[in-house]
Amino acid sequence: MDQAEMQELIGEVQKFCLMDDTFFNCFMSDNIEGMTYVLNVIMGRDDLVIKRIETQHTIPNLYARGVRFDVFATDNEGREYDFEVQNANDGAIPRRARYNSGMMDYRCLSKGADWSELPETYVIFITAKDVLDHNKSLYHINRKIEETETSFEDGAHIIYVNGEYDDINTELGQMLRDFRCLKASEMKSSILADRMRFLKETDEGVAKVCEIVENFAERYAAKREARGEARGEKRGKLMVVIDLLKDGIISEQVAADKVGMTVDEFKKEMEAYLPVQ
Repeated sequence: MDQAEMQELIGEVQKFCLMDDTFFNCFMSDNIEGMTYVLNVIMGRDDLVIKRIETQHTIPNLYARGVRFDVFATDNEGREYDFEVQNANDGAIPRRARYNSGMMDYRCLSKGADWSELPETYVIFITAKDVLDHNKSLYHINRKIEETETSFEDGAHIIYVNGEYDDINTELGQMLRDFRCLKASEMKSSILADRMRFLKETDEGVAKVCEIVENFAERYAAKREARGEARGEKRGKLMVVIDLLKDGIISEQVAADKVGMTVDEFKKEMEAYLPVQ
């Protein structure tokens, strides 16, 4: 990468906020304090402590589709969490939450172990939009017995966090406002601001983010090539952007900007290419 490309990449880093999942991964990598803060705000508690974090945690599946969690964490009470940040609604559909929940179970019970050893699990989607569209700040999804209206205590939970919630008089609303901030100076939480300041205002931090972004781009380029989609520069770039959009990493507007199109032009191009995937 030459100097001009590096400067362009550094400029892109400054546009990141915590609602960008690539940046969220970098932000929470080894960040026990930050992840603990986010977890307690979402759970409405103050006593949970994250003991272990793994970003981009991958669970392969020999017989079907594997998964890659944005942030996988375990707390002081043995609960396990999959945190997913999504800019696009189609990246947070209910059946994806269901699949992620199932894959959390798939990875954690060894052969011959007792069913009671399954840990309590949470799939938590933090979404830029109100995906479930009921104007709630949080959505708690748990199984129940319909005939008795009682809980079915299987230990699996799904939570959707509405990123549009903006009541700054609540701790959740203030945290979600911080998630949308581009600068540390704009954040209210000192825990989040300190990490943001490191990643965006120090040479070491900026280099860390740039490395992750570069690796991310290389992974998508390899994926594109493996699927035989790199047929010409325009098509190759378009397909990378479509992948980013489909995975909920960027919005339609950002996708269109990256390929120099209007949103309507991009939609038409996307409709033309998607059937051949």
